[in-house]
Amino acid sequence: MDIEAERLIEGEQCEESPKHWRKSSGLLVVAAGLVGLAGVACAMSLRKTPAAHMGLDALVGKDDVVEIAPSDAACSTWKENCMETGCCKVTGHKCFVKTPNVMAMCNKTCTPGLKGFDCGIVSAPTMPVVKPAGQTSLYCIAVLTVNTGNPKPSTEKDLLTLQNKYKASIFGCEGKTVFSDEVVDLGEGYSTVQVVDTYNEFHEVKRAETGSWVNWAMFFQVWWKVREMGVWHDHDWTIKVDPDAVFLPARMRTWLSGRADTEHGVYFENCRDVQMGFFGNTEVMSNKGTSVLTANLEDCHVAYAPCADSGCDWKWGPWGEDVFAQRCMDRHHVEKVQAWDETTDGACKSDRPEGERDNKKWSAPDCSVVKTAAIHPFKKPEDYFKCLGQITGETYELL
Repeated sequence: MDIEAERLIEGEQCEESPKHWRKSSGLLVVAAGLVGLAGVACAMSLRKTPAAHMGLDALVGKDDVVEIAPSDAACSTWKENCMETGCCKVTGHKCFVKTPNVMAMCNKTCTPGLKGFDCGIVSAPTMPVVKPAGQTSLYCIAVLTVNTGNPKPSTEKDLLTLQNKYKASIFGCEGKTVFSDEVVDLGEGYSTVQVVDTYNEFHEVKRAETGSWVNWAMFFQVWWKVREMGVWHDHDWTIKVDPDAVFLPARMRTWLSGRADTEHGVYFENCRDVQMGFFGNTEVMSNKGTSVLTANLEDCHVAYAPCADSGCDWKWGPWGEDVFAQRCMDRHHVEKVQAWDETTDGACKSDRPEGERDNKKWSAPDCSVVKTAAIHPFKKPEDYFKCLGQITGETYELL
């Protein structure tokens, strides 16, 4: 018996407990364009392809379109009839049909015939391509936080200094910038670009579990500086990479080679079985997506800054920088594309292997067998460069 489908029919919670979800309510303003996409989704024909083959991968189709997922605010919960929205708040879940044109419900899997479900899937909306696939010039950024608020020493400077020395991670991209709340020398003649706390927001609230400052406000200033510097204009993709993510630009170029841009731009949601799965270890957005995000920073600050430190409608408290960026892009119609093969992230429960799903400290034990363009997290330099060495076959001398 398909346990997931059975729970869906009985109205029970899916296997992934709500405590693992990134949840937001309908208080987020739904942009008119996204509402329109939800309407398109409900009008499309049903697909009978098995769920195992239904991943949205943003690859350009024969009709030169990109499959997208509407914003979280436009989609349905597991309790709701999703026939009208055609999409699910839980990332990676599908809108499965019970009664054609009448009833469909969101779930991870479905068994045809169980409780009357035929398990057709309400088709995902698509957007036409305006910039063809194959262009993969990368502008990569990282952020070094000096004043973390946490008395525990940070390893970010050591990691970035070594990455710079070996031209690893973002230092292998065509364009690259490291931002920081201070000017920091990373060696090899390279210093960070400082961002300023213009609105006195960097040090307002600390996270109870880590003692570190909530970071959405600092990253707001980072994106402001990205806009001001304008380096992203000259590149096809903008990628923000955490210092403790083993990032492989060559793999990312290969991964992006079959992907295209749309009129509104695209960004890639990288963690499934959560709500709002744009996890911050590797944030990838197209040239147009970067344009839209940076052009609308003032509006997003007006909309979200007054309550982002308290969480607004976010059940889990203050926003991280990834939540702020995702909501800002959703608000301004950047197309969301679900891509579960972008990164292997120990912070994403669904990326952990069976037997390690509840281990929040998990990281890949052998990076030589991992094929994604980024692997996260490796906070200690010795662990980071061990992982990188397992991939490259090289030995790295640490500081």
